[in-house]
Amino acid sequence: MTAAARPEPPATPKAAATRARLLEIAADLFIERGYEAVSLRDIAEAASVTKGAIYGHFRSKGQLLVEVIRTQLAERDANYDIDAAAADPSAAFAAFIDPGSRELRLLQTDAAAAARHDEDVAAGLTVLHDERNEWIVASLDERVDRETIVYIINALSAGVGAREAVGRPAPDPERWQAVVSRMFSAAMRTKGTPS
Repeated sequence: MTAAARPEPPATPKAAATRARLLEIAADLFIERGYEAVSLRDIAEAASVTKGAIYGHFRSKGQLLVEVIRTQLAERDANYDIDAAAADPSAAFAAFIDPGSRELRLLQTDAAAAARHDEDVAAGLTVLHDERNEWIVASLDERVDRETIVYIINALSAGVGAREAVGRPAPDPERWQAVVSRMFSAAMRTKGTPS
């Protein structure tokens, strides 16, 4: 894993504004064309900056992708009540197919594929996933197998993104919630409890 998986924070308000603009433009281009089809030159041209200006904020295109995902997750999570989700897991799983998060899921799918060959993406995703997993674990009851639940949450999210990436729509939200609720009810039954 490479050092400095996260870039240093911007030093000035102007630098922060430039970084925010780069993140927004990169997100739009990555979503529109796919991560592999976008170059730093494409991003620089769209942002009316030099490639050197991008390198002033991000070590690589891979690090930029991870920061795009981190930013979009933070924006989504700002409106997410993790305590309410922990209290009603079946309703919480509706967030996995929320149309408002489709673009984020597509970015995450591209990042997962890129991480196989891009050490900056792999390093950044490792840090990002570790941070998010800690956040999820903190909301779970200590009596459950939190490690396995976090794995299932991550696998489900990745699976939905992969299905969307190939144009497969999510099921109807009511059907999704009913099935997930039944699955979790069945999984939570204790040994010896009649069905």
